[in-house]
Amino acid sequence: MKKISIFGLLILIATVTVVGMINPVAAQDDPAILLKIAQNAQEQIRNNITDDSSDKIKELFKEGSNQVDALNEALRNNNSESAKSHFLSAMKIFKEISQMLTQDEPTRAEMASVRVAIDDPTSDLLKLYRYTHNLKTISEAHHTQIDFTKLYDLFGVAREQIASKQFDDAHQTIRQINQIIDDIEKQLRDKAAQQESERAKKYAQNYLEQLDRLIESAKNQGVSDDIIKRLEDARERLSSASSPEDIIKEVRKIISIKDQFELTKNDRLESRIMQVEKTLQRLSQMEKVDPQMIQDAKETLLKIKRLMQASEFEQANDLLRNLADQLNTITKSLS
Repeated sequence: MKKISIFGLLILIATVTVVGMINPVAAQDDPAILLKIAQNAQEQIRNNITDDSSDKIKELFKEGSNQVDALNEALRNNNSESAKSHFLSAMKIFKEISQMLTQDEPTRAEMASVRVAIDDPTSDLLKLYRYTHNLKTISEAHHTQIDFTKLYDLFGVAREQIASKQFDDAHQTIRQINQIIDDIEKQLRDKAAQQESERAKKYAQNYLEQLDRLIESAKNQGVSDDIIKRLEDARERLSSASSPEDIIKEVRKIISIKDQFELTKNDRLESRIMQVEKTLQRLSQMEKVDPQMIQDAKETLLKIKRLMQASEFEQANDLLRNLADQLNTITKSLS
């Protein structure tokens, strides 16, 4: 049963992988979410470790838990880089544990054949129920709109059958439950893959806008035509990329070009612009925030981007700092 009860963790890891690989700064927008994700993974792993689990698994879990504690401490100290490092370390460890647990457990089909020989399937039913609850939580987080009504109805049927000592019938019902769970797992995998692709494409679009500013800034700085050509070719390849893997590959090539020719001066400003844009987006969805203030902030942000293109980094930085302070003040007033 542990094999299916860690499926939710594998889905969780899959949904953060692309963001973690593509954008090292993105986690700074809402660092606290890293702790929530890590603690969720930690709790799912804890629920699947028993006294019979290997010493290696227990040792890895302790190490992963230490990384979660270190992540929490880094967030308290506002150390985003350290927090991201501890987050990735923890998730890597928890993923390794989940794979070990999966390999150590028999398949669900094998478990089903074992359950037939057991008189009272109450324990298995309870585990399936808890797992279904986790699946429902994941489904709601992904906005899949999967209907769990039939599944929960079957749990009610199985409980009545067990109460009436109709264990053979209960086993049949549990097999139906497993079949539905298989289908839900597939839907969640498909949804996770779709959302992963959508996030990658959205990130690529944002990165293309940054790259356009970089190219224009490089021209204003008198950077050689050869370097400009490399950046423009890289932009063309990124704009044509569709899969998350291709997007990651092209972004890494662009980063390599920037590092090679020392064009990273404005990277920190670009990352702060992304943070301000997301803060502005959140505020624009709140009824209490003045729409005119949102419009003024958007115009200021547009001005900052134009200054970036013109290589006026100091003036852009001053405007960006003032805008960020203004938005932070408004955010605090609403909390």
